[in-house]
Formats: sequence, structure tokens, C-alpha cells
Amino acid sequence: MAKVVAVFNKDRRRDQRRAVHLAAKLNGLDARLNGTNVTINDISPGGVGISGEEADLEDFAGMDVILDDGEKLDIAALGLAVGDSARLEIILEKSDPFVIDIEIRRADHGQGKIGARFINIGNKDFNTLEKIVLGRLR
Repeated sequence: MAKVVAVFNKDRRRDQRRAVHLAAKLNGLDARLNGTNVTINDISPGGVGISGEEADLEDFAGMDVILDDGEKLDIAALGLAVGDSARLEIILEKSDPFVIDIEIRRADHGQGKIGARFINIGNKDFNTLEKIVLGRLR
């Protein structure tokens, strides 16, 4: 009879991700990756989901707007592959941009999306990241 020695979550995330699509703005957190504007679609203390830049809804002042998934991220143009490290700059409204190191864990070229985990996190960075995840810092 076999015994269970370990159970793994198939998506390998240790922390639950929080979607950052807010009803008031209908968009995620703005960020820059290798100098390219991107959108953070979900975030946790462990990592992020990144896609192409979304449309700026302020350009459409009061009009009804139908959104698709936003611009597809050209992953090849970023020069990043699974296993590579990069610096992610999260744009905040009430503070200077927050810069943190990430490791690319998943790159979906067809959907134009990247999954990454945070690396080299010190206590100060973790505290800031926690505020972003909890929605206390935007």
C-alpha cells in the first residue's frame, strides 16, 4: 500500500494571488519591465501575473467603453525567457515607483502574459510589497 509523502499544488504558488482589477478603474497596476509599460493583473507576496499595457480609460471621459484583455505583451521583444531575472518597476500614485527583482517562471507567448516570482526581497521591500498586495499603497 502506497503512502502519501507530499502534496503539491499544480500551479506551484505558495500564496493566493489577489486580482487587481478594480471596478472604479477597470485596470490593474501599471508597471515597467525592461523599459516596457506593462500591467500587473494579479499580485501576491510571492509573485505577479503580467500582461501588455491596458488602454488608459481617462482618454474616453464618460463614454461607454468595451475592453478586451488589453495589448498582448511581446515577450520576445523583452528579451526574457523562463528562468531569467529582471527588475520590475511598479508605478504608484502616492509614492515613488517600487522596484523589485523578479524571476520569470512562466511565459505564455500566445496570450502575451508572464508569471513571475519575487526574488531578493529584504524586510523593507517585503513590507512595501505587503501594502501593495493589501491595497494600502497605490
